[in-house]
Amino acid sequence: MATTASLAFLLRPLLLFLLSGWRHAGWADSHSLWYNFTVIHLPRPGQRWCEVQGQVDQKNFLSYDCDSDKVLSVGCLEEQLNATDAWGRQLEMLSQVGQRLRLELPGIELEDFTPSGPVMLQARMSCECEADGHSKASWKFRFHGQKCLLFDSNSRKRTVVHARARRMKKKWEEDRELTDLFWKVSIGDCGSWLRDFLMHREKRLEPTGDYRGALGAPGDAVKLQPCLSVSVVRAGVWM
Repeated sequence: MATTASLAFLLRPLLLFLLSGWRHAGWADSHSLWYNFTVIHLPRPGQRWCEVQGQVDQKNFLSYDCDSDKVLSVGCLEEQLNATDAWGRQLEMLSQVGQRLRLELPGIELEDFTPSGPVMLQARMSCECEADGHSKASWKFRFHGQKCLLFDSNSRKRTVVHARARRMKKKWEEDRELTDLFWKVSIGDCGSWLRDFLMHREKRLEPTGDYRGALGAPGDAVKLQPCLSVSVVRAGVWM
């Protein structure tokens, strides 16, 4: 408990700073940052044991291989964000999270379910900030394509989406270190990265006509340079 309280105390100034930045940045819309992890315990030859897809406002900007520590995607949004201070910190943390999820895979058991093939876990970490400055973050987990668990980072509560995941929920609730990791990365790191990315993207936009907001507001005219984005995307559906 002391460790959790200390971590919350240390991160409180960061969260207040982020919220203050949102309120004064002049962003009229809600914005989001998503990371989709696909982690395989014992991959087949040619399979990656961990791959992460990143999206800003539901637009792909990152495909990352945790094993080789290589960025696989190519696109102008990625090239823009690569110049931010947050880029390197982001990749380092994504690698750490991927490794931790891989360690958890052998211990995951769904009731009355025996997986066929390599054991696979999918996780979506998301952080969002609304125009009024309120923020939220969460984790959604799938085991072999089945929705199983939801972690609300704001409340630190887990919700069983599939009855078979009750053992998984109980096991993870007892792991304080894992809970702190999920909370810190989604509430602290993800929110900070999103803010940095949006501020950098704001500077890259070229206004035309009556320009009043960097990311645009009703009536604003904003011109974007055309861009070709090519990325390696693993098939998967999130609801």
